[in-house]
Amino acid sequence: MSIFKFAITEKFKEIEDKTGYSKVYFFLATFSLVALLICVTGGMKLASNLVGFLYPAYMSFKALEGGKTVDGDATQWMTYWIIFCSINLLEDTFPFLSRTVSFFYFVKIAGVIWLYHPKTTGAQVIYSSGLRPYLLPLMEGSAKTSKGSKKQE
Repeated sequence: MSIFKFAITEKFKEIEDKTGYSKVYFFLATFSLVALLICVTGGMKLASNLVGFLYPAYMSFKALEGGKTVDGDATQWMTYWIIFCSINLLEDTFPFLSRTVSFFYFVKIAGVIWLYHPKTTGAQVIYSSGLRPYLLPLMEGSAKTSKGSKKQE
């Protein structure tokens, strides 16, 4: 990843040297062009899904490969993906939400960032306070049922 960042930095520096304009302008122009392409091709839905996918996918791969991560990162990212997919399923099942809720995609982007940001770990908050109390009894009940059916065999 650092080689990639170095190559981009060098390319912007090269353009700056050739033109005499600050590399910041070229970075902003490139960023604006990419943002415009995303909005034209997929709109805010694509933009919100990219925000919800790119960084979490990278961090999930890091957690899987045992990189420099804190214990519990794999759990954080599994929880995040379950919630993120649930949000997308709700959005696709009820398409009127994005049309009727003002600034729906901006709210979604803010919510998704809250879910995965290391300081908030919102996915863990939702899981521990909202989902776990309801899912755990169901899972324990299904485990008892499956153990009981195995004993009868």
